[in-house]
Amino acid sequence: MTTVHRWTGLETRALRQALRMSIRDFSAHLGVAERTVSKWEAGQEAVCPRPEMQAALDTALSKAGEDVRDRFRVVLHANEPRPVAGAAQSDLGTVARQRVAAARAAAALSAAEFAERLAAALGWRPNSEAVLRWESSETPPADVLLALNMLERQAAPQPSAALAGLTAVYPSRSQLSAHLPPDQLLDGAQDIRAVGLSLNMLCQGYADRHWQALLANSARVRCLFLDPSGSAIRAREMEEGFPTGQLSALTKLNMETLLRVRDRLPAELRDSMNLATYDETLRFNIVLVDDLCVAQPYLADSRGIDSPAFVMARDQAGTGLYPLFEQVFESQWQRRRVL
Repeated sequence: MTTVHRWTGLETRALRQALRMSIRDFSAHLGVAERTVSKWEAGQEAVCPRPEMQAALDTALSKAGEDVRDRFRVVLHANEPRPVAGAAQSDLGTVARQRVAAARAAAALSAAEFAERLAAALGWRPNSEAVLRWESSETPPADVLLALNMLERQAAPQPSAALAGLTAVYPSRSQLSAHLPPDQLLDGAQDIRAVGLSLNMLCQGYADRHWQALLANSARVRCLFLDPSGSAIRAREMEEGFPTGQLSALTKLNMETLLRVRDRLPAELRDSMNLATYDETLRFNIVLVDDLCVAQPYLADSRGIDSPAFVMARDQAGTGLYPLFEQVFESQWQRRRVL
């Protein structure tokens, strides 16, 4: 599988070209400003996206189709800087020496301390005099440059540590839908889990034929609606200032939409779509799609559509916010009433 250890302007531009998107479309795809993408690409190797955007780019690449990943590899290889014909070997040596000096300055270590850190990555022990020579007069060996790459990756802040896997925040559901529409979120997904009130984003924003195609492609879906006949939905209608029965009617309509989708599936696929209700105090609308989670809190004096939306990515270490919201869903699912 194609992976990127550290996204720079080169890799970002290659991904955009592989997706065949304009800067405007690509920025909307990631949920960032156009000028941000332009700055990344203009900087090429010198400008790197922030840690949370590194994770968003990882997700965009991992969710892309195999044809996109193939184009990404080809475009990236074509865009890699080539050595200038006739360039003096000493110029490359100067770049290598500057790199050693910059790495030690960034780490704020003495030559002896930096030699100790290099030793852990190299498997052999340089001394402080060697470090100083590599910075000033002697071209550092190739394995030292590889060790610098390793140390830089170790020092880079991980998204889960910096922002607990958070990749984007939108002030309202409409802003979320503009930057991450349902088809972009759901197309090609394999595991979809949702709990909320009426799950409008899934039921009204995603066509029946898309659901059928998704389920035919081995997707598994579990949706939990707030019971339209329960006490919790009546309490929420009062909180949001809706006439009695309005949210209940919307929820029933959405439930019927997905029940219709399920009923039209071939018999062998119907178990792939599981629908249920619950009747408890509403705290979050949570949608888990493979390795991405979208969560909205239900605020006391605000309608759900006006609540902020948080987008989180699952990391390989199993840390961050994703597993927290995953546990909330699974706990609620255990107390479901099956439809």
